[in-house]
Amino acid sequence: MAAIRLCTGTTADWKAVEDTLILKEREVGVEIDTSGHYLVRQGDGKNKFFDLPIIVNNARYEEILELTQGYMNTVNNFSKNMTEATNSANSAAKTASDAAASATAGAKACEGIVDGLNTMVDTVTKKTCVLSIEDGILTIREA
Repeated sequence: MAAIRLCTGTTADWKAVEDTLILKEREVGVEIDTSGHYLVRQGDGKNKFFDLPIIVNNARYEEILELTQGYMNTVNNFSKNMTEATNSANSAAKTASDAAASATAGAKACEGIVDGLNTMVDTVTKKTCVLSIEDGILTIREA
């Protein structure tokens, strides 16, 4: 198996040889910047090290990781808020359902109440009578 040896140095090391050292085609150079991040470039046999595109930058990776963690926190907060909203909606729906059941029971209890208001029982004959108004004439008749 072939051994691969990377050309590695600090930014200062690479600056010191930038005019004399050109990486061969597919030769890999690793720059370690002052903050300890790695910048990887691949040679093309023509261009100077700092003119080559950076193909790996772990500082950028760390930025992306931090952004991703921030986005995940946003997603988790959204999920938590949606769960709380769902629970609140379900609770409100149950309260509304219970209120509707109570209203239905109340309406059922009131059925015929108007009929009962104009119905009376004669205390002597014990007959039920209905009080009504027709053409402005008050009438009492047996029910």
